[in-house]
Amino acid sequence: MEGRLERALRSSSLFKGFGGDFFRHIIPYMKIYQYQKGKEIVYQGEESSDLFIILEGRIKASIFDDEGNELVIDIFGEGDFVGELSLIDGKPRSASLIAETDVVVAVLERKYFIEILKKYPELCLKLAENLVYRLRKADKFLESLAFLDVKERIINLFIESAVENDERVYKVPKMSHREIAKRIGASRESVTKALKRFSELGILSEDNNMYILNLEEKNWRIL
Repeated sequence: MEGRLERALRSSSLFKGFGGDFFRHIIPYMKIYQYQKGKEIVYQGEESSDLFIILEGRIKASIFDDEGNELVIDIFGEGDFVGELSLIDGKPRSASLIAETDVVVAVLERKYFIEILKKYPELCLKLAENLVYRLRKADKFLESLAFLDVKERIINLFIESAVENDERVYKVPKMSHREIAKRIGASRESVTKALKRFSELGILSEDNNMYILNLEEKNWRIL
């Protein structure tokens, strides 16, 4: 099990480049947990500070308003880590973490992470690099909310979510209109209207469980 865990941790952007001694030191502090799809792993405002490294599956980070409306901040997959803000400052969770699929995670408590930082201070730089990357990504997301309309936000989401890209033709795993709305900060009704317009223009079609976004069409700019 430890060998499998080490291989998984080596794929994480946080631990990439560390040698065997590092993993032999950190692995005994870790616990493995499994969560079923839809399970809330931590909730917004919770008093916890563990770090989660995703070994299998996907986790979404979401924030909710007082009426229960959800905005999906990001989706994390295998090799990603989540929960770093509370890990660093020990304050309540700024977002909820929800299993997007069945998930297996390695969990490291804050007190052990601090101990490991003292022994391997270069981990601070790795953490800082990842935080800067996420901050830039958050800035881009805020920019899209401020300056892009719903149609443009959907196109950006589909491009980022594409599993195949062939000459500006993107294959995107199908999402419900409600899920798209949560991902781009829009209403379900506005998403439905935008997708209908895409179909009318011939830039969006469906194939089994995939959306096909065709940006080769000359008329996509006049949405």
